[in-house]
Amino acid sequence: MWFVPKFVFSVPILLLLFGTPCLSSFLNAENKIKSAVFLSPKFELGPGSVINKEYYDIDFPRGHIALKSFNAEVVDEVGNPVTLHETYLHHWGVARYHQSKQHVTHTENDSQRMLQSSDIVKVRNSGICQGNTLGQYFGIGSETRGTATDIPEPFGIEIGNPAEVSEGFEDKWVLNVHAIDTRGVEDRLGCTECKCELYNVTVDEYGRSIRPDYNGGWLCCYDCTQCKLKEGFEGPKRSLYLRYTVKWVDWDDFIVPLKIYIFDVTDTLKLSDNSKGMNSDHDCKVNEFIKKHAVNAQ
Repeated sequence: MWFVPKFVFSVPILLLLFGTPCLSSFLNAENKIKSAVFLSPKFELGPGSVINKEYYDIDFPRGHIALKSFNAEVVDEVGNPVTLHETYLHHWGVARYHQSKQHVTHTENDSQRMLQSSDIVKVRNSGICQGNTLGQYFGIGSETRGTATDIPEPFGIEIGNPAEVSEGFEDKWVLNVHAIDTRGVEDRLGCTECKCELYNVTVDEYGRSIRPDYNGGWLCCYDCTQCKLKEGFEGPKRSLYLRYTVKWVDWDDFIVPLKIYIFDVTDTLKLSDNSKGMNSDHDCKVNEFIKKHAVNAQ
């Protein structure tokens, strides 16, 4: 019995593989990965208080690159991670937009003016929710802490492609941080679930009445609201940051681009009458209590 042919053919195949640019790029990938740690602007929280801020033009890697991972957590002024049972990170998100190079920068909290400006063009992910709902590239809720986001070779999330940015515009990023300080609150779980009765609100952040059957959700725990504290409790304000770590590589033709999709369990999409496809009218509610419906067993 002869085994020589198998060995003879395997040698040139290996030599061919190791000589290809694709494999060379793959083997050197770990050496090309860059990493940087950034801090959001400072935000302050007292016991039971809430912040929901948007910070435009945050620090972020520039150029035509492929994102390899993005991780974030809340830290104090000396860089120590803050526990979720004291500062609950309701959600955070990092979204992309194109901004005119002629745009006049406003204050970091003037998000409404930024959103209404014709100099701002949102660049959402490839997800399916309506409008810009859940349009971020990274971030959801507190469960993201410690969740691995590393993207293996040869894949990456392409950003900064000059061909995708209109002339006179540039790639930028906005960070949304929604945090709830639960120190000394009467009902910690209820505060993190944004139960309306604990925040004593009947209108949303735009002054619109909240419907009577809306028991809880982010309509009731918007920026500067206050969750109910235990009687007599007092505590100091704390200065905090969202610390985020980004890893990336410079773009090359051997990277396989990935797309980001975010789905929502509350989406009320229904099959269309046309059996060839589905209705594209999604209704992702994102964050609110869902009514329970009785199901009759047949």
